[in-house]
Amino acid sequence: MRLLGSKTALERVAAFLHQMGAPLTTADVMSLPMSRRNIADYLLDHRDRLTAVSQLHNDGVLAFVRNTQREIMIPDRQQLASFDPQS
Repeated sequence: MRLLGSKTALERVAAFLHQMGAPLTTADVMSLPMSRRNIADYLLDHRDRLTAVSQLHNDGVLAFVRNTQREIMIPDRQQLASFDPQS
């Protein structure tokens, strides 16, 4: 928990997605275990809710596969890992 407390919102989300996607190869589709809102509630405080996920999407680090946004692709895992200095 101490490690999560010292990370920025973006670093927390990147670390979570990097860990969730570890078993995948290349840009396979990853089904998230919970909604974006639940991920934000789990990882972030109220000020940072969904901005980190949106930033990763806008930066091209992740892409949503379906309208539910519970399936994502991570086209560039190295770029995702670069957001988390401890990965």
